[in-house]
Amino acid sequence: MRKMKVSIALLNVSTSLVSTSIEAFSPSRSRSGIFKECATLKRDGIKPSSLRLKSALLDEESISIAENDENPSITAEEYQHKEWKLTYLYKPAAAGYEDAPPLVLLHPVGVGISSWFWAKLMASYNGNNPAIYAPDLIGCGLEHGADPWFPDEKGMFFPSSWVEGVETLIQTIALPNQKDSKSPFGNILQNLQRGDSGRNSGCTVVVQGGLAPVGVMLAARNPLTVSKLMLTSPPIYQDMITAVPQQELEKNYNFLKSPLFGPLAFGILENRGIIRFFSDLFLFADVCDEEWLDQTILEAREEARSPIQAFNAGLLQHRSFEEELTSLQQKTIVLSGENDKRESDRAPYALEMKRCILKKVGGCNVMPWENPEAVIEVIKDLEN
Repeated sequence: MRKMKVSIALLNVSTSLVSTSIEAFSPSRSRSGIFKECATLKRDGIKPSSLRLKSALLDEESISIAENDENPSITAEEYQHKEWKLTYLYKPAAAGYEDAPPLVLLHPVGVGISSWFWAKLMASYNGNNPAIYAPDLIGCGLEHGADPWFPDEKGMFFPSSWVEGVETLIQTIALPNQKDSKSPFGNILQNLQRGDSGRNSGCTVVVQGGLAPVGVMLAARNPLTVSKLMLTSPPIYQDMITAVPQQELEKNYNFLKSPLFGPLAFGILENRGIIRFFSDLFLFADVCDEEWLDQTILEAREEARSPIQAFNAGLLQHRSFEEELTSLQQKTIVLSGENDKRESDRAPYALEMKRCILKKVGGCNVMPWENPEAVIEVIKDLEN
């Protein structure tokens, strides 16, 4: 039985310090209700439009991202998914790489975290980069202009709702935007004719930390449009195949939604000094930098708490993911930081999955931020 450590869990952007789970929360029932997963997907027509960047990380005074042929600018874009206005960071492909498989980066969920988590990696991937998309999951990215999620007004299913939002981005924006792609699924159809099951087509998806269930479910549902998968600092394998009991999920969620204890806990954990303390203690091999703190504080707000409450209650892990993990056909890399003590507990990924290899780079639990260049090299290995 896992014990909930709210003081740690609310800051978590690596593996879930409270085990993550996959159930659903619906405002039409009590907030303690945990229900079956919804797999229905309805898509709207998408016409992305540019947003004025508000992210401090992308300001001129922070990381310099000069727009030129080798380093196209990173922009914040928006798109419509069902009734949600969602946002994503976008970096165009380098010259000559426009038809390369797009790279989709899924951020962790925690206090002040959104797609900005990937900005350093996106800025560092130059010269030979494919088109890069870093979507804000539903309820995240409010600083970029995305819609907030208010559970009392609109229900969500976990992880299905987050998966579906990414599916819309991939199928209506990322793949159609590839160079000379009159039919975005042309290469996929060719692979099917060759009996290749689409392994060399589609997107490469990279998922950070406790959001691994979203990436695994995304790959399992979309073998033709997700061709490769990388999990950075995922939960240990045993946690991925062990369901959190419903009673525990309800207890966790009710505590985080408590009008007394919830605001008190968030009020403490959204403090810059507390964020620094837990980041240094659990996330970084050395110490976190000021840009990390600046961006976290910029994104942290009361309206952004609902996804964190759902995630840290354990709603991404209401069931086991063993079936998806052991049946995935896509090539997968599980990446750990050299300072991560849980590395050995991830060994079963390679033993149980069909096409999985383990790798490690310098860092602890947030390698895409700590060591983006090394992570980029691993992504290139995955894509080759």
